[in-house]
Amino acid sequence: MKGIYHSKREAYDHYLPKAIYPFNSINFRNLAPACHECNSSYKLSKNPIYCCKSPLSSNSGARRKSFYPYQTENYSIQLEIALDCQDWTDLKPDNIEIKVGPNEYLEELEAWLDIYGIEERYKAKCCGKNDGKYWIEQVWDESKNYEMQPQEIINIKKAASRKFALCRSQFFKKSFFRGVSSGGVV
Repeated sequence: MKGIYHSKREAYDHYLPKAIYPFNSINFRNLAPACHECNSSYKLSKNPIYCCKSPLSSNSGARRKSFYPYQTENYSIQLEIALDCQDWTDLKPDNIEIKVGPNEYLEELEAWLDIYGIEERYKAKCCGKNDGKYWIEQVWDESKNYEMQPQEIINIKKAASRKFALCRSQFFKKSFFRGVSSGGVV
C-alpha cells in the first residue's frame, strides 16, 4: 500500500460490489483502500458476504461471515506454513500447506482466503525466486559469511520480524521461516 509520502494513492474497493449492491456504491463505509493486486486481480466483484454460486459446491450461494474493513476490533490472525520439500531450490506450491487461525474467526478467514486468493498468493510467495527462495539463499549466505549455523540466522530473522510485523511481509517471513525450520529445509 502506498503511504502518506506518495503523491498517488491506492484505489478504493467497493467491499460490497456495486453491481450487486448499487445503493452502497456511494456509502463511504463500503469503500476500503485496497492494493491493485487485491482489488483488480483477485477480489474483482466477488461478494464477501455470500459464497459464489457453484453447482459443485454444497455451500454455494450461502451467507457467510467476513471481516469488515472498518471494524474497530483488532483481529489477531495466525499464519502457519508447512513445507514438505528437502531441496529448497525445487520448492513448488504443492509442497506447501497454509493454515490460518484462530478457529474463532474460521468463517471470516475462509471468506478472506477465497475473496483475495490468499492461499495461491502465499504459496507463490514461498516459491518465488525473489521471495521465499531468496530468503533461504540469504540464510545460507549469511551462515557462511558469519560462520553461524543456518538455524541461528533463521532465529535472528524471526526475532527481527516481530518488531515490525506488518512491514515488508515480516509477518509472512516469520511464518515462512518457522515452516523452513520444522520442515527440515535448512
